[in-house]
Amino acid sequence: MIHSTIRLTAILTLLSATSAMANTFPAGIPQLERNREITMALSAAPAELRVDAGVYVLESSGFVLARPSRNGFNCLVERDINVTAPVCYDAEGSRTTLQASLERARITMGGADAASVDRMIDAEYSAGRLHAPAKPGIAYMLSRDFVRLDPKTGVAKPLYPPHVMVYAPFLRNEDIGVAKPFVRNPSHVWVEAPGKPDACLVFTSAN
Repeated sequence: MIHSTIRLTAILTLLSATSAMANTFPAGIPQLERNREITMALSAAPAELRVDAGVYVLESSGFVLARPSRNGFNCLVERDINVTAPVCYDAEGSRTTLQASLERARITMGGADAASVDRMIDAEYSAGRLHAPAKPGIAYMLSRDFVRLDPKTGVAKPLYPPHVMVYAPFLRNEDIGVAKPFVRNPSHVWVEAPGKPDACLVFTSAN
């Protein structure tokens, strides 16, 4: 959770400070100052991985590589409407799931709605242009900047506590006995994107 009013204020200030440039981004997609975005992206990873991790930053055409990886890990701040979600993929995830994330951002920045983006990503997987992870691996989401900004109230609310994701292509919650009330419950392990090529088991410190 984000415990500091100062921290929330800093996030809101950075988002509002870039509002003059926001016309290059689709409505609701947060735009961050570049250095802040790099710092936020790296905050997804354990401290010992950050110095050598690659970093992508979001521009009007999609994500671009700001710094190449020297350890196989690549970090970025994934976006949704009024949402920032820092994540850092290992080498296997960088080869596979990250590519889907980059393509998703490219399509989103072109103005497609969420349902259309999902359909196009599914089609890319079906056509073999995107690939599910071929072996176990991990994506870190240890940042406390996984938040949603309420544009009406100016309040940034945490969406989920720091956690890690283990690739589990096509796995469903029912496959591991997770009932619907426990999905996205920090006390349980659960499956994000169930049944999809980029499905992941999610573990928090509470697990």
